[in-house]
Amino acid sequence: MPTNTDQLPKLYSMTSIGIATFFCSLLAGGYLLFANYKALGMHKLAYYTLATGVVIFGLLFWVMSNWIDSAATDTSQLQQVRITANLVGAVAQAIIAVVATQFLQGPMFTTFNEMKGQYHSTWQAFFIGLCAALVLSMLLALLASFFNVK
Repeated sequence: MPTNTDQLPKLYSMTSIGIATFFCSLLAGGYLLFANYKALGMHKLAYYTLATGVVIFGLLFWVMSNWIDSAATDTSQLQQVRITANLVGAVAQAIIAVVATQFLQGPMFTTFNEMKGQYHSTWQAFFIGLCAALVLSMLLALLASFFNVK
């Protein structure tokens, strides 16, 4: 990591990663972790982190989908189960992202703060999260139409 403050890249803070993950998805949080590693020149670790984030998101999505299918016994319960599942899923994803960020990049943030490094704005992280959510929604709609799921 460079020693001059002007040479330090901007990173996404743990708060930004947590907020983007809670409101958008674990894919957004994983991408922000990826972007931090990539900005620091740790390309191999960046791609491992991104791939792991996608796999964990896929597993969580699958578990939540199965839980919704088994929890809703009739259509009147389906709406309540979906709301509960969305809230539980958002909290679970945010917890996973913050714990992973602390584990993977926590010491790096400490050093970065000591060197007075600058962070990207939380709004930028949130915008990236919204873009990830939009792409995910479009992919899910495409998959649903492909498999004729209603």
